[in-house]
Amino acid sequence: MEGIRQAGLYEQIKSVKAEWLATRSATATPAIQPAGLQSTGLNTAGPNPAGAILRSITRTTIRVAACLVILGGGAAIYKYTMTNSAGIFAQYCSTYDLNTSRGATAPADEMDEAYKNKNWAAVTELFKKKKAKNNKTYFLAGMADLESKKYDDAIGMFQQVMAANSQSGSDYFEDEAEFYLAMSWLARNDVKEAMPLLDKIRADKNHLYHDVVVKMSTLDLRIAGYKDLN
Repeated sequence: MEGIRQAGLYEQIKSVKAEWLATRSATATPAIQPAGLQSTGLNTAGPNPAGAILRSITRTTIRVAACLVILGGGAAIYKYTMTNSAGIFAQYCSTYDLNTSRGATAPADEMDEAYKNKNWAAVTELFKKKKAKNNKTYFLAGMADLESKKYDDAIGMFQQVMAANSQSGSDYFEDEAEFYLAMSWLARNDVKEAMPLLDKIRADKNHLYHDVVVKMSTLDLRIAGYKDLN
C-alpha cells in the first residue's frame, strides 16, 4: 500500500512537470508579426493578443510551479511519516531457517524440532533446561525471543554468541548473531545501536547477510534514527 501511494505521488509530479515543460516551450516560440505591420511599421489599436497570451502562460507557469512544490513537499512529508525502525525491521527481517543453517548437519534434538515447528515457548523452556549450552542454543533461544517480541532478551542472547566467539576466536553463528542483533535493535526502535552492525555487514561482501543489508535504504535508516532520537 505504501508503494502504491508513493507511485501515485510520483505520477502526479511527472504529469505536472510535463505540463510545465510544455508551457516553457510555448514561451520560447516567438510570435509572428503580421506582414502588413512589418512593411508599414504601424501599431494597431486595441488589445494586445501577444501580451495576453504571455500573461496567461506566466500564470500557468506559476500554478504549475506551485503544484510541483506542493506535491514534492507532500511526498517528502509522506516519506518521513511512514518511515520508522519498526517498518524497516518488518521489511527486512525474516524467520531464520534452521533447515539450511550451518547447524543442520548436527543431529537434531528437541530444541531443534521445537524451533522448526515455531514453538517459541518450547524453545525457551528447552534452552533453560539444557546443561550444555553453545552458540547454536543461545542463537536459537535468541530467535525465539525475537519472534516472541522479547527484544531485550533476544539482544542478550545474540550478544552472548558474539562474546563467546570473541573469546574463542571462532565464528560459529557469528554472522547470524550480528544480523539478528541489528534487527533486534531496530525492532526496539534503537537505530543508533543497529547502525554499526549494519555498516559492518554492508562493508563485508562475504557476510551471510551482506546482500540483505545492501538493499536497506540509508536514507530510511537516517530518517528512522532521527525520529528515534526525538
